[in-house]
Amino acid sequence: MNELNRRLRYLEIYAVVSLIIFGVAGLSAFTRSKEKFAEIDVERLNVREKNGQLLMVVANRERMPDPIINGKTWKTERPAGMLFYNGLGDENGSIIFGAVTGGGKYGAFQGLTFDKYKQAQTMALIYNDHSGKYRAGLQIWDRPETPLSDIITKREEIAKMPDGAAKTEALKRLDEQNFSPTRVYVGKNAEKESEVTLFDASGKARIKMIVGADGTPKLDFLDASGKVTYSLPNDAKK
Repeated sequence: MNELNRRLRYLEIYAVVSLIIFGVAGLSAFTRSKEKFAEIDVERLNVREKNGQLLMVVANRERMPDPIINGKTWKTERPAGMLFYNGLGDENGSIIFGAVTGGGKYGAFQGLTFDKYKQAQTMALIYNDHSGKYRAGLQIWDRPETPLSDIITKREEIAKMPDGAAKTEALKRLDEQNFSPTRVYVGKNAEKESEVTLFDASGKARIKMIVGADGTPKLDFLDASGKVTYSLPNDAKK
């Protein structure tokens, strides 16, 4: 009997010690706030607030999330990059990049975009290259107060209409609203010129300042049809 009591006592001590060890290990796992890694490979990384709200995503092309505004998502092709969210659940900016090759040619692009509230990009730094014929610069768009989700929903509703004149007219009226006219471009264009162009509310170029690849400067004023109405230095000599 004494031998049995001794063994039971050992088991009790072992159980208590084991409980303490597992408790400490478990508590450590929950209280650690920082880990250090020499290297980590991931296909997607999410950064969230404590309440679970998504703030940032870094992902490859296949794992990039769909755009989201007002809780509405829609399918689109997206390159690899980094997406930012505004704390309300809406996407509001990104860093994207990529390149493709084929047939002895290449295409490359990079962009840093800033989105308007409830809308798409309103300002971006863009590099877009087609086998050496490229443009790089700052571009600014004019975006409406109408949420992008409402515009997408309207287009989806029109797409469900039966083919015919009514559907064609509805699409035409939607497209005529021009929800994203360019207002400013500053950069280098595909003709190797330094360019500053100012556009009107319809997205039509009205003032264009150019320094050509050969160093020749030029300033053009244009009407709504794109016709040059005054040009410097040529018209200043008349």
